[in-house]
Amino acid sequence: MKNLLLLLSVLSLPGCSQPEGTWRATQDVTVFKAADEADEPAFLLRQGETYALGREQIVKAFMYREVSCPQGKGWIIYEAGYPFVRKNPPTSE
Repeated sequence: MKNLLLLLSVLSLPGCSQPEGTWRATQDVTVFKAADEADEPAFLLRQGETYALGREQIVKAFMYREVSCPQGKGWIIYEAGYPFVRKNPPTSE
């Protein structure tokens, strides 16, 4: 039973990093290299550019959310609402 639980845990790890759909920025957003208040920006995600929103979230003084963009991967700060909209929302069945 322990081996089965360990195997299921290991197999579920790759699924944790899969992006949650494609999104479009509704305003310019600074993307940081790491989820750290003192870190320097990695790049600027421009209004209208698309990216994938990761499942990882880190809460410190601010809440950070992982993103994957054409320019690279990084973290955005959640500030009273995400500055983006879903590009291709899933259809409800």
